[in-house]
Amino acid sequence: MTTSAATEQSETLKDEAIEWLIRLSAENCPTADLQAFEQWIQQSAAHQAAYGEIAGRMGWLERVTKADTETRNAALRYRPTPQKQAKNSRIRLATAASVLLVLGIATFSSEGWYGNHSHYQVARGGHETIQLADGSRLEMNTDSEVSVLINHWQRSVEVVRGEVYFSVVHDAEKPFIVTAGAGRSIDIGTEFDVYRQPEQVIIAVQEGSVRVEAKQSQDLIASQAVAYNQDGDFINLPGKLSLDSVTAWRRGKLIFDNRRLDEVLAEMGRYHNAHLRLDAPTLASNKVSGTFFIDRLEGNLAAIANSLNLTVRHVSAGEIVLAKR
Repeated sequence: MTTSAATEQSETLKDEAIEWLIRLSAENCPTADLQAFEQWIQQSAAHQAAYGEIAGRMGWLERVTKADTETRNAALRYRPTPQKQAKNSRIRLATAASVLLVLGIATFSSEGWYGNHSHYQVARGGHETIQLADGSRLEMNTDSEVSVLINHWQRSVEVVRGEVYFSVVHDAEKPFIVTAGAGRSIDIGTEFDVYRQPEQVIIAVQEGSVRVEAKQSQDLIASQAVAYNQDGDFINLPGKLSLDSVTAWRRGKLIFDNRRLDEVLAEMGRYHNAHLRLDAPTLASNKVSGTFFIDRLEGNLAAIANSLNLTVRHVSAGEIVLAKR
């Protein structure tokens, strides 16, 4: 399924969830409706997620509508006669439908107050481009996960794990903010790469400019990069780091310039369901340079082994070891 088709399906399920909320909130909800709802929600996890999201948002709205205001208190003092209750019930249901439709635009849409929450994941070895409602694009690398919120005031993305390349449509009144670890990056009209690793986050700018805020802040322009650790302190970039090597994954390649062997194996391992390790810790400091194709693991390991006088051993179905000859 394409990204646009998936987005359209998600919005359709949210519309259906709103309709079910309306029907189930009616007084004396028919048994047939309850049974039909049970069938609908059991169809898939997507149905359950859509209903849970809308129900959660409506819970937030309900807390707002229960505010102790003079208008509401005056309204509560009115008690309709039994004859009017049935008619008012139908009116309330119709009104609720109209209100929810309006709120769906004014509150839950990408331009609304509450905004749209989206979650995207790419499996190991995957590579996917996500088109956002504002026209910006997220190109997600292997084994990556992001959480996206677009609302009336801002556009924000959290890089939960992995690596993402951002192509941002600039909007001076609605900043695009990317959070990763202990820092965040604020777009000033740009394309940039964010790589969240366990111990550090690397930000590299392809074009335009980005303000990186952690414990301190730095403004980056095209071809510049910066890294910060888990505490938000800026740190030295690992080895010789060029923008071409940082973004090579978008072209299906990995580029290393005098990188440690253990770091190279860790990078290659991100794309494959195989555990790559060294037979002895002393091998880790060997240096590797070259350009490698991501999908050619066996050939890559053979080339590295030949250059460093090592052997490649398949000790099990999911484990490959580099050892001395």
